[in-house]
Amino acid sequence: MKRNWGRLLCQICFVLGVTALAWFHLAASVMAVCAVVLVALSGKFESLIEVSFGPLKAKLERNISESEHLLQSLKALAVTQARATNAASVNTGRWASGDDWVYQSVMRVENGLRELGITDDEIADAKIDFVSLTIRDAASAAMGGGYVPSRLGQEAITEWQQVMRDCRSDPDAIEAYLSKWGELSPDRKIRIDDMRWMMTHRSVQDSAQYMRAHDPIKWDDGQ
Repeated sequence: MKRNWGRLLCQICFVLGVTALAWFHLAASVMAVCAVVLVALSGKFESLIEVSFGPLKAKLERNISESEHLLQSLKALAVTQARATNAASVNTGRWASGDDWVYQSVMRVENGLRELGITDDEIADAKIDFVSLTIRDAASAAMGGGYVPSRLGQEAITEWQQVMRDCRSDPDAIEAYLSKWGELSPDRKIRIDDMRWMMTHRSVQDSAQYMRAHDPIKWDDGQ
């Protein structure tokens, strides 16, 4: 019983430690997860030896099943921590500097997940907040970066406010508004196309696409 309590305490400490570590350095957290998986699997070697000398196939299969379940649980933990880390980065840092460090951070997390064998769908889920906010930022960039198109008149301003409030993640609505008011410049069209690409692929294509989303096209009225 004492041994079981000790094992449970170690497991709790590991989960808490990896959770805290992932907020500051996901790659290190992933390494910790991998290390525990390897230790867990190495602990089954005794069963392999026993099977070699006796009819213990059922025990081996049970141990392997437990190890696979542990591995899947740790992978799920890695995905959860990745999403939390990405969300924290994009919500707090995407306007903090003029470079692409948030994008590069998300890519490092993605590479770590791929090395763990995480599926593309799970990786997309881990990046969902990052991609969603980048799409919204690209829409804002196409629509003047938050500046009101005052020179277009009150009707255009009212419609602009409605689009930014209700259709900010809708590239068709953004394009329709800009076309209606004669403001669909090539630079704005590129950002709308970026929105469509990100929505289709559930990702950000590259650093250039990320940076365009944070480079607003201002209205030709001195803003």
